[in-house]
Amino acid sequence: MKIYILKAPLLLQPKTQIHQYPAHNKDYGIEQDFDIWIRKQSELLTDDASAADWHYLPVYWTRWHINHKFAANGEGLAELQQEVDRVIIDDAKTFTITQFDGGTLINTGKGTVFTAARTINEGIDIPILCSPHRKPPFPPKKKYLGTFNGSFDTHPIRIEMEKRFRNNPEILIQGGLPTRFYKRWLWAKNFNLRTMESYVSLSPRGTSCNSFRFFEAMQLGIAPCLIGDVDVRPFKKFIPWNEISYYASTVDELEDLLAKLDKKEAIEKGKKAYKYWKNELFYQKWCKYIIKELEQTT
Repeated sequence: MKIYILKAPLLLQPKTQIHQYPAHNKDYGIEQDFDIWIRKQSELLTDDASAADWHYLPVYWTRWHINHKFAANGEGLAELQQEVDRVIIDDAKTFTITQFDGGTLINTGKGTVFTAARTINEGIDIPILCSPHRKPPFPPKKKYLGTFNGSFDTHPIRIEMEKRFRNNPEILIQGGLPTRFYKRWLWAKNFNLRTMESYVSLSPRGTSCNSFRFFEAMQLGIAPCLIGDVDVRPFKKFIPWNEISYYASTVDELEDLLAKLDKKEAIEKGKKAYKYWKNELFYQKWCKYIIKELEQTT
């Protein structure tokens, strides 16, 4: 298989974005990560667009949309569409990488979109990654079956989850805790420690079907549980997700899962999840799965 990198102008690759999320994250994401990785794979690349099996469209969609007020009221979309139309040679051969909620938000024709945070848009699911969290020198003792920290108003499933478990001492549901790891970690009031105190990290969908928490939990060595109507755990053809994570499509399913939870199994899943995150899904590691997906799509 050969890939041609389309000649995108610098306009489509903003050097920075005006807002970071999560708050602790560096101004770097999967869009930049894949762009850097693919340019190192000389055996896959060709300078002949007509001879290529695939054309890679290297647009930094997230930076573009954030810098244009999250595309509110369509801001920036007309210009973006115009510039992308100038770059694409054969839309059926084109693929791109996007992390932004809702994907590219423009028409890329028959192209293939790999998306980390889809809403109602279609695409092939990929990880939604961020900078690693710091960990305490010794893991805290387990206190909870499951924990969640975050806002509740981004999806009804989060509201329902908060109502269902608010009085359950074995399940900690909180909002507004800081996501940074502070030196005064004995307060035990931050995302890192609460997550590590649980057997399962609850990762409900929000605006998008995916959640940063899912992969943050893997980095912290805790088995993640994706909760939502769409199972967007990436690369299911190649990664044994049932061995390293949980999935519940509804809060009812989640409640049943936690009631029957095998704690030893959950701990083992967390250990395996960390290894997969480190060796297969962190920056530069996950990119090879794009090639595997493209090989099966050709």
